[in-house]
Amino acid sequence: MLFPASSFYFGNYSLYLANAGIPLFSQSVFYQILLLIPVVAIEAFVYKKLLKTTIKKAILVALGTNFLSTIVGGLLVLLPIGAFVGTIIFGSTVPVQPGSFPFPPLEIIVTLIPMFLFSVVLESLIGRSRFKAVEQGKVKQSFLLANAFTYLMLEVLAITQLIKGYIEGRG
Repeated sequence: MLFPASSFYFGNYSLYLANAGIPLFSQSVFYQILLLIPVVAIEAFVYKKLLKTTIKKAILVALGTNFLSTIVGGLLVLLPIGAFVGTIIFGSTVPVQPGSFPFPPLEIIVTLIPMFLFSVVLESLIGRSRFKAVEQGKVKQSFLLANAFTYLMLEVLAITQLIKGYIEGRG
């Protein structure tokens, strides 16, 4: 049962990728990159301030960790694990049902929570290797705080999409 669902994801991966958040908002790669810019800027700012590093290193770490979490998160969704979790949580192997407002924005709002946790864990693991000289508790704290800010931004965006849909009379 899970194999056909995972085959669906491989054929239609643009429906549901996972930067641990960003690609949920659009099938447009351009728009996803635009959303990634403030994410990297916010996270780099937090790393620079909390970890007392250079802006160049902070930006490179933010870019690298977000790129890797996007790839790994996307693979988790594309594998049968993504279909299994989608079926349990949402009752469907097709996470975003086109034309079924308000389900898509609500799904994004809910889905961002496990993606946030996934990003914090993965990016913290990567960050520890980039900030070996810094106390590791502080490194974990910086990745938690940076992701909290960026995921809050993404949650606000999803809530805005929900409100906009109701204003436009779709719900």
